[in-house]
Amino acid sequence: MTVRLIATGGTISSHHDGRGWTELAGSELVAELVDDLDRAGVDVEVVDVAAGPSSHLSVDDMSAIAGHVRDAVADGHGVVVTHGTDTIELTSFLADLLLPAAADRPPVVFTGSMRVHSHPQPDGPRNLLDALVVAGDRAARGRGVLVCVDGLLHAAARVVKCDAGSLDAFSSAPLGPVGTVQGGTVIVHDDAPLAGPHATDLAPDVPLLTVYPGIDPSEVARTLDGRRGAVLEVFGDLNVPRTLWAPIHEAWRAGTLVVLASRPFTGTTRSEGLDLLGAVGAGGLTAQKARLATMAALGGGAGRDDAIEFLHARRLVRPHDERSSA
Repeated sequence: MTVRLIATGGTISSHHDGRGWTELAGSELVAELVDDLDRAGVDVEVVDVAAGPSSHLSVDDMSAIAGHVRDAVADGHGVVVTHGTDTIELTSFLADLLLPAAADRPPVVFTGSMRVHSHPQPDGPRNLLDALVVAGDRAARGRGVLVCVDGLLHAAARVVKCDAGSLDAFSSAPLGPVGTVQGGTVIVHDDAPLAGPHATDLAPDVPLLTVYPGIDPSEVARTLDGRRGAVLEVFGDLNVPRTLWAPIHEAWRAGTLVVLASRPFTGTTRSEGLDLLGAVGAGGLTAQKARLATMAALGGGAGRDDAIEFLHARRLVRPHDERSSA
C-alpha cells in the first residue's frame, strides 16, 4: 500500500548540525527508514506542508493540514502526519472531525517525537516507522484518526499530552490506548473508535473560558453574549458555581450553545441539572477538544439541536457511564 506522509515540522524534524538548527524535510526522515519500509512492503510519497513548532498553529492552519489528509484519503492512500507534540492531540482530533467516515477508509495516523532528530537516542525514527506501518495495515482501516507514539496507538479524541519531558508523554486515561505496534506487528483493539460523523465547516467564533474560584459572573456573561456557541471549563462532574447559573441560563435562552467540559474525565452529556441550567456536557472531551467539536458541530450554519446531536455522537463514554449520556 502507498502511504502519503504529510510532514508539518515539529521536534521530530528538528536537527542541530553543530552550527545551528535546521528543519529536515519529510523525504529526509523517510530516507533513513528505507530498508525497514522495504521489508514492511510500505511505499511512501511525501508532501511537506509546513514547518516549525506546533504551538504556533492556528485553527485555520490545523484545518489546512486536515485538508491535505482528506485529499490523500480521497486518493486511496493511508496517511501519516508528522507533527509537533504540543498540539498533535488537537490537529489530529480536528482531522477526525472533518474527515468523511467510511467503513474501509484508509488509516490516518499522526506521530511526532519528544526528542529532536539530532539527539543521541532519538525517538522520532521509531515513531515514524511505526506510524507508516500502521497506515499501511488493513487492521487500522475504517477507524478514527490515530496518534502513534512510543509503541502505542491512541484515538485522537482520547489522547492528551500529560508530560512535557518524558518519552511516554501521552495518555488516553481513563479509557486507555486502542492498539500497539511492536516489532512491525500492528494490533488494533476491538474498542478502537470507528470513524464518526464529520463536519463540513467550522464555526469561527467559539470562545473557551476556564472557570476559576471567584470568577466574576460578568466575565462569563461577556464571553457568552451574542455567541452561537461557547465552552466553559468547570469542575468535577460539570459542577458550576451558583454565581454563574444566571449568565449561563440567560445565554441559553438567547440561543447560545453552552458546552461544559472538565479537567477530570466525565462522560456526562445530559442530566436534569444541565437541562435546568441550559447547557450540555462535552462527553469526556477536554476543554480544548470540546471547543473544536463545538466549532465543527455549529459549522455550516447548523442549528443548536443538530449541533447537540453531533456532540452527543462524538462523546467518550465508559460502559458504566452510559446512564449519564443520553
